[in-house]
Amino acid sequence: MFEKRRKEIAARRAEIRALLAGEGAVDMDALEKELDALDAEERDLDRREAATRRLNGGAGLEGRNGQQGGHGDRGSGDEGSGDPTPGPVNPIAGGGENRSGLPAGVESRAAYLADLQGIPLQDVEARAQRFAAGGTMEIATDALCRSLTLTSGNIAQPTRVSGINAGQNIVSGIVDMVRVVDANGMGEDSVAYEVSGGQTAATKKDDGTAPATTDPVLRIAKITPVLISTLSYVSRNIQRTTPLNYQGRVSEGALTALRKKTGGLIVTGDPAATIPELTGILKAAAIEAGSDVEIGKIDEKTLRTIALKYGGANNVEGGGVLLLNKDDLIAFGDIRGTSEKKAVYEIEFSENSTTTGTIKDGGLAVKFCIVDELPALSKTTSEAGSYCMAYGKPLAYQLDLFGPYTVEVSRDYKFAEGLLAVMGEAMIGGNVITENGFLRIKKKASAGA
Repeated sequence: MFEKRRKEIAARRAEIRALLAGEGAVDMDALEKELDALDAEERDLDRREAATRRLNGGAGLEGRNGQQGGHGDRGSGDEGSGDPTPGPVNPIAGGGENRSGLPAGVESRAAYLADLQGIPLQDVEARAQRFAAGGTMEIATDALCRSLTLTSGNIAQPTRVSGINAGQNIVSGIVDMVRVVDANGMGEDSVAYEVSGGQTAATKKDDGTAPATTDPVLRIAKITPVLISTLSYVSRNIQRTTPLNYQGRVSEGALTALRKKTGGLIVTGDPAATIPELTGILKAAAIEAGSDVEIGKIDEKTLRTIALKYGGANNVEGGGVLLLNKDDLIAFGDIRGTSEKKAVYEIEFSENSTTTGTIKDGGLAVKFCIVDELPALSKTTSEAGSYCMAYGKPLAYQLDLFGPYTVEVSRDYKFAEGLLAVMGEAMIGGNVITENGFLRIKKKASAGA
């Protein structure tokens, strides 16, 4: 089914190529529009075929060796087929599969890059060659969604080339917890939410009289896109590795920078800043100022005060996450009892995570997430009245992705220093979409709690 339609698309591309090569007049706008439609359809076919292979247990990975898409100038894709070049036998994992769980000969790095760019696996090597030469690539919006919500920061290394070891984690886990929406093509997003207490009930004396009418109160949380740019420098010596490894390292670095910036803006973003940012939790209009909690210092009552304050008048909402600075997490661990001097709070990190975990106080267990952008309540340098923590359900925050993530490499700037400039740009927006979805904690002026 897939190959039949691909052949039809290739045939139509050949017809268009003949029209362009001829001397007669052509409608360029119509032809370019048709080519864009063919490219989009082919990308959809590639993704559907990849999903089908996944459902079939990876069968049928052999594919076409011609590149697809691109206005017909990269081959029709029907000039034969070829299997991926087999790699050496892994002495640890054996010869059947490599460590990524992919069939023998398929590099995990190649599979990762194919998924990231939304292209067939067999096109990755040629695309990596073009990136190494041209220095520009585009990360698809759906792949960006997954990259912003990775539950694991580990990306498998390829089997045939040496890897480039990553540094320590700098990304807050909050970016993995919020609601992420693909808003590609939208100019702005508006999410309605209900305000509690808007509709009420009352008793009436007898029939023949109408009760007082009340209506539910609805408000709108607007999500406006802002341009987020990342700029970093890497040694040009990484170009000495294979094109796959070079492109993989650049894309991973650009995504890490984007995740780092986005994680901070989710909490502290200010839409009224000189350069507008996405609306962070601390600036969200959906959170009433009167619901804030003031705390002077972290003591044996702090966790209960925060967790039990969250929710409506007649309930305590569970499942919240405490967002705090790393220094405040240390301060929780330093609290000791008055008699036996045992630790009041038990801190346990989640498996395979360096940024999330659980704080336990007897029968109360609260998840936490480290956010470096928050000021530490436990530090004397933090000003009174400043927001230092937030507690709530991460899905009360919606992050919209308004387009793909474009990554470009320049060899010109910092040339004398032997560095490559890597710049990434993405349109992203966010806001709290639930009434009082988070409880904000302010630093109290006095030393008392």
